[in-house]
Amino acid sequence: MSRIAFHLAPALMLAYGVVRLIDGRDGQHGPGPAWTVGHVLFLGSLLLYGGVIAGLYGRVRAASGGTASRVAAGVTTVLAAVGLAAFVRVAVIDIVVGLRAADAAEKSMLADRYADVPAVLPQAIYEIGPVFFMLGLVALLVQFAVTAPGRKAVAVMSPVLVVLGFVAITINLDLLPAGAALIWLALVPHTRDQVPSSPARPETSARVAA
Repeated sequence: MSRIAFHLAPALMLAYGVVRLIDGRDGQHGPGPAWTVGHVLFLGSLLLYGGVIAGLYGRVRAASGGTASRVAAGVTTVLAAVGLAAFVRVAVIDIVVGLRAADAAEKSMLADRYADVPAVLPQAIYEIGPVFFMLGLVALLVQFAVTAPGRKAVAVMSPVLVVLGFVAITINLDLLPAGAALIWLALVPHTRDQVPSSPARPETSARVAA
């Protein structure tokens, strides 16, 4: 399932970016069918990024040789997961707002009303929460690049491409399809690269030879 997530998560993000461009042809984004469809695609992408995070965590753990590296991977994974949960909250609220709003003015009003839902944390935490997902994903890719055996150039390029993708999206949301494509390129190698299994112990080899 995690292999599928490495493809589908950025693919759905790219699709959301395309739908968003279509939605904005009249100069505004939502509410309406395009807004709802786009954010449902975005929500699906975010949920699949959970599989990406889990898959990267498993790869880093398998490639790590020490306890410190595995603890660092665990902390990074928690950071990414917390940020992802904040991102999911944003997508869900956007879907609800889009379904309830009759026009752009009401959409803006409802967005302000739901800005601190659920009201258990300061609004600022909700606003910066998604950044943790981006930082955590990049950090996991960096940890894998450091610990993974072989094909170092491919492993090193993955976090670079993801950073470029996030930078493009941050500069202008209209660049979301391009940013998603860069992230997709970064994750593709992780659908096929496997950490080599440990060599057989001498006594095991001897038994097989016998």
